[in-house]
Amino acid sequence: MKKLFFTYILLLASFFSIKAQDRDQQNRFKEIEAAKIAYVTKELSLSPTDAERFFPLYNQYQKEMRTLIHQRRTKTGKKRSELDYDSEVLALKMRYRDAFIPIINAQRTAKFFEAEREFREQLLQELKTRRND
Repeated sequence: MKKLFFTYILLLASFFSIKAQDRDQQNRFKEIEAAKIAYVTKELSLSPTDAERFFPLYNQYQKEMRTLIHQRRTKTGKKRSELDYDSEVLALKMRYRDAFIPIINAQRTAKFFEAEREFREQLLQELKTRRND
């Protein structure tokens, strides 16, 4: 009986530990997303009005991009070659480029894709630095 009780307590503690880790990961993801939004806003010099019009479309773009990445990682759906995946990503970026231009103009739209890449590079550099410390 004591062994069963101890096992139950251990499993319960493990469950709560896993749930806490999930919440920590979700919080980190939200922090990264907030930092990315702040970075993009600053780099594009978005006014509050521009940001109000831009970010709903940006969120839709992010959702579709995550779906593509998820499909690639989990191998769900049809099998695609690397070139097929790259062409789908490019098609998505081109479609949203055309949608962003009326909102933030062509110059800032081009800068958006650069800023997005720069943010990813900075984030990866930060992760490498943390792992090495």
